[in-house]
Amino acid sequence: MPQVYNEQNYFMKNPTEQQFSVWAGKISRSDQRAFDDLFRSFYPVLVRFALRYLHNRTASKDIVQDCFVSLWQTRQRIDASRSLKSYLYMMVRNRALNEIRDHSGVDVNHELASDQQRNQPPNDYTEDENESSRLEKKMSVWIDQLPDRQKEAFRLSRFDGLVHDEIAEVMSVSPKTVNNHIVAALSSLRHRHEQHKKNIKG
Repeated sequence: MPQVYNEQNYFMKNPTEQQFSVWAGKISRSDQRAFDDLFRSFYPVLVRFALRYLHNRTASKDIVQDCFVSLWQTRQRIDASRSLKSYLYMMVRNRALNEIRDHSGVDVNHELASDQQRNQPPNDYTEDENESSRLEKKMSVWIDQLPDRQKEAFRLSRFDGLVHDEIAEVMSVSPKTVNNHIVAALSSLRHRHEQHKKNIKG
């Protein structure tokens, strides 16, 4: 089993899809260095992702480490033609939802944990400098109030940078469904933003 690294040692922020593909091919051939590079680069991102569901950093770290252990144990079955990034997101998401289900008794297949973290507003929206801070807080609330599937698809797209095909794999839906969720989310947020502007002027 490859060495587990301290958080201080991470590097290579924002790896490209090409880099993920290279890692996938090498890891499938038991290249420990490639696995270590992937772990150091992507572990913090996945911990932040798990926190959306669990709101517990220790539990989030444990789940992500478990996913990497599982990835290494099944490395010979890695398909380099598929997105390794979306596969890891899917693994973490499923384990996080299982953790919620196991400790709450709630069916979380379609009901996702609420994200209380603050998020940056999407690029579609701009505002005066004096209003930007208030708008950011409101946008965070509006996003959190979206229906669960819309919220998840929107965040994976806007905050995690996944493309529709990758989001579809993470959420186990079709790319068309992902697009519908994101379009609906944007429509709702635009409506809330327009109402907000009217209230300011009124």
